[in-house]
Amino acid sequence: MSESDSTPAGVAVIGAGGAGLLAGIAAAGSGARTVLYERMPKPAKKVAISGGGRCNFSNTLEPRAFVREFGDPHVKHLGHALKVFDNRALIEMLKKYGVEGELERHYRLYTSSGRGQDVVDALVKEFLARGGELITNAHVGQIEADPAGGFLLRGRFAQREETRRARTVVVCTGGLSYPQTGSTGDGYQWARGTGHAVTPLRAALVGLRLEEEWPRKLSGTAWPDAACRLWRIEDTPARKPVATERKEMLFTHFGISGPAILDLSNAYVLAGLDRARLTIDFFPDRSREDLEREILERLQSSAHRPPRLALLGMLPARLLDALEIQVCGTHAPPSQRVTREQRRALLERFKQLELTVLGTRGMEWGEVTAGGLDWKDIDPRTMESKRVPGLYFAGEILDLAGRCGGFNLQAAFSTGYLAGQSAARQAAGPS
Repeated sequence: MSESDSTPAGVAVIGAGGAGLLAGIAAAGSGARTVLYERMPKPAKKVAISGGGRCNFSNTLEPRAFVREFGDPHVKHLGHALKVFDNRALIEMLKKYGVEGELERHYRLYTSSGRGQDVVDALVKEFLARGGELITNAHVGQIEADPAGGFLLRGRFAQREETRRARTVVVCTGGLSYPQTGSTGDGYQWARGTGHAVTPLRAALVGLRLEEEWPRKLSGTAWPDAACRLWRIEDTPARKPVATERKEMLFTHFGISGPAILDLSNAYVLAGLDRARLTIDFFPDRSREDLEREILERLQSSAHRPPRLALLGMLPARLLDALEIQVCGTHAPPSQRVTREQRRALLERFKQLELTVLGTRGMEWGEVTAGGLDWKDIDPRTMESKRVPGLYFAGEILDLAGRCGGFNLQAAFSTGYLAGQSAARQAAGPS
């Protein structure tokens, strides 16, 4: 391994995802010589593909509402980061490069172009415009204290084994979710090596696997507005559910997903559940009495048709087919012969379909990682390590996992910006 004799960077940022790009932008904008290292051929692949490729990059909630709706108890540590760089600052930065937000589902902001890559391109341009240096295909293997002050970065740069120097380092290597985007968990290893505690790592914002086989046959069937509730197996209806989410849900080949389920998955892993019950109300704004009245009227007006056809339009056809089999068997009677008990069994499935959760789909499919660097070792006013001066952490590597809706990307952008700004300030200090 050869020693690089190049001038030390004021700030070295490791990982060019959402947090890393903003750390680089803040550090370079503060006047520090900033080098951003990315192990992949292109930066921020995970940002580009988020939101189905459309990138739900933030939301319109003001800071207090953002914190209230975030969905993780550690969100209390985000206060200073949001003051330094909030959603309004992000929106203005992206506008400079023609990236506009399109408002959907109350407060979510997606790219109006429908291209998540536009967000990445804008942030890269801003970083370069501020004088930052981006190095891709750079694998930092070790971070060590430099006896002369600052840090040594040992790894492979430009196809050569080298050691590079920096006065301060911001680690933005992400979590373990979506490993195909470059998240390998290196940052956790470096953090542990410096005495940082890492809380248990689990997939979050991830689909749930079900015990029941029949929902898998409905793969691709969605419902736009369902009240989904997660319960401990032993809980009775008189108890409060672990969590409730009301959004779109989707049946899949492995079980169930969609925004409501992804948000419930965070509550599932946070509660440390194994098996759990899931109930789905497909008509949260309608009373049982009102719904039962419509079911009865439809069955009576289509007396000679099977129930699934009489009820067509109330729920997706494939779901009605499955529910009819559950209630009436494979040879359903005509609607006029549906018993009161069968009618009420259908009503129950419309208002409280019950399923059994066996676990999440796993880290490979999680949109974010739950768990991470313990906040007791991080100063939230600067994002600096309390154990190693000059070492900063930002983004998904932290123990922080929010719900769907632009929360996690904004948290990464905000903590990254604060860390980069703080690192630049320290790098400018006396040797």
